[in-house]
Amino acid sequence: MDVVGWIVLGGLVVGAIALVALAPRLQRDNLRRQLEGGGGSLAGIGGGLDAVWRPSAEEAHAQWEAQVEMPAPAPTPGDGYLDGGTIVISVDRPVAQD
Repeated sequence: MDVVGWIVLGGLVVGAIALVALAPRLQRDNLRRQLEGGGGSLAGIGGGLDAVWRPSAEEAHAQWEAQVEMPAPAPTPGDGYLDGGTIVISVDRPVAQD
């Protein structure tokens, strides 16, 4: 192998090592951008690619968005079903037939 071949091979090895070393930081940055809702002008392309190559991630993201946007239920007037900070669920048992 000549000198240029060794230089190219060395560059590829160094690039692969750098990519593996920076992968956690890139993932953390990607997660931060997703949580903040930012994405820039090409964000739609990434969502389309997620749906094709990682459908489970796209479905999980859609489910997460649905949970975030779901409003909390309104409290009931009066005391409701709370008893000293705990929720009380009472079940009426059927009366046994003699």
